[in-house]
Amino acid sequence: MKSQKTIRVNSAVIIPALNPILALTDFVRALLERGVPKVIVVNDGSDSSYNPIFHEIEQMEHCTVLVHEVNRGKGKALKTAFTYIIEHYSYLDGVVTADADGQHTVEDVCKIAERLSLKENSLVLGVRNFKESNVPLRSYMGNLMTGFLFQSLYGYNLQDTQTGLRGIPIRELIWMVETSGERYDYEINVLIKARHHKVSFSTVPIQTVYFDNNSGSHFSTVRDAIPIFLRLSSGLIQYSGATIVTGFIDIAGFFVLNSIILANLSAPVRILLSTGIARFMSSILNFFMNRRIIFADKGKLVSSAVRYYIWAIILMIISSSLVYTISLFWGINESIIKLIIDIALGFLSYQVQLRWVFRDTESIDANDYFSR
Repeated sequence: MKSQKTIRVNSAVIIPALNPILALTDFVRALLERGVPKVIVVNDGSDSSYNPIFHEIEQMEHCTVLVHEVNRGKGKALKTAFTYIIEHYSYLDGVVTADADGQHTVEDVCKIAERLSLKENSLVLGVRNFKESNVPLRSYMGNLMTGFLFQSLYGYNLQDTQTGLRGIPIRELIWMVETSGERYDYEINVLIKARHHKVSFSTVPIQTVYFDNNSGSHFSTVRDAIPIFLRLSSGLIQYSGATIVTGFIDIAGFFVLNSIILANLSAPVRILLSTGIARFMSSILNFFMNRRIIFADKGKLVSSAVRYYIWAIILMIISSSLVYTISLFWGINESIIKLIIDIALGFLSYQVQLRWVFRDTESIDANDYFSR
């Protein structure tokens, strides 16, 4: 049997564990034999019958077992380990997180560690191929939906948003400790927060392994999936809230201008001017709310503002044209028509602002990174 090559990395491996499989001890031992400098296992409230597993790991050199007396969730277990790393091993390049249910191989963990050493400024994701025949249907459908939502709402095309095998640069751990989420929703929160922090993604293909049909997983379809989808939708919810607030200003301004101040002008001119003035009044507030809160844009203010107002003018022309055309043929109140049209156009505007207006031109898509 050929001896395995020892890797040269400077990253710890973190494994949150709740009632882990017996093979966890062999997994940890193999990581150490491959040159991993530190392994931290978090016993997240496991049953006492699993104590021998954790005791054996704790006796291994370069291993530490952190304990939660009661189950606090995967997210909390990761944050406990991150805090420990920051306090005791801040000289490391970073950490690699892995699961304790047999889904990750030693070889793949080492691949992530090696990539992390080469790309210290990116979050390294181990991505699985969900089209393989051994993938459970719930895993395939769940990843398909979360991947679609993440790309639609946050602008990144990630093959595997639920992967637990990740390489994290040491300097990113501080904000990750402060990121909300205690259970599986924490991992999606990290991806969303990474986008706001302009952290690039680097992807590495890994084996798609489901040990004993994934019986070791503690993921609950109802308890854990619902918070994930709600968190994924939070960006659109916040955007909708900002739109509603500024929309009141826009609609009120349009009503006053169209019905009172500019009432004597011809319909095309009246609607165009009312739309333009009202939109300008509301756009200033909307711009700063979207830039700071929704899209967390850290680019140049002037560049973002120019793109924002170019798009605002285009949107104004589309809106006013549709309002005029529909009111001309259907005879419906113009303010009501505008409200309906602007709600519909709001979803289009979200995508344009995400992908162009507030897009950091220096950020790199995960697929671009991987192609290098």
